[in-house]
Amino acid sequence: MSKNRENVIWQGPDGKWNRGFFDFVVTGPDDEWDVEYNRDRFFWTATGLPSEDAARQAWDGANPGGYRRMLWSNKDDRPYIKRYEKMTSEAKPARAPRRRSHAQLNREIRATLAKSKKPYSW
Repeated sequence: MSKNRENVIWQGPDGKWNRGFFDFVVTGPDDEWDVEYNRDRFFWTATGLPSEDAARQAWDGANPGGYRRMLWSNKDDRPYIKRYEKMTSEAKPARAPRRRSHAQLNREIRATLAKSKKPYSW
């Protein structure tokens, strides 16, 4: 399965590799393409990895459809890399998105309804 998500893989000044997925908001009925990205914040990162391949493999979610590659050795990339390094400190810890099963959702709904003390029926 794939789901297009804008992300970047970069080599930091220490030679370690990193990956970040830009935060986004769904703006329409198609949650893959009807999105606006916030390129000032990551919603997911993996940092301090030994290789570009490790950075690619760090993401365990749906295939994001590609990535942008930035190298510290390329002086034109350095301003972006410095910004990404700062942004990683504000991102959530590295983990792939998790989906809850229907059974789990039903348990959560029932627990929430039970707390409300209102009668309900299924």
